[in-house]
Amino acid sequence: ISLYQENNNAVVRVTDNGSGIPDAMKSKVFAPNFTTKSSGTGLGLAISANMIESFNGKIYFESDENTGTRFFISIPLMKKEESTDVSRVSLEE
Repeated sequence: ISLYQENNNAVVRVTDNGSGIPDAMKSKVFAPNFTTKSSGTGLGLAISANMIESFNGKIYFESDENTGTRFFISIPLMKKEESTDVSRVSLEE
């Protein structure tokens, strides 16, 4: 897991060393009810993508078969506003 800044976005990268995502499945990864497991609902990535996109972020991945997958969550940076009592964060206009 790593966190870095790219342009005006904070990017979280999660990397694994699994078997990768086959090309035939790549277009389905964020689809509701898609899973390769015998149990589970297949909603996790679909819900995550919806939440991230609702505040102008994006989630995407790069995958190499037999090497692993890298998921990226890119979220617009926020401007920190200081007050005398409390630190608040708001979206930069």
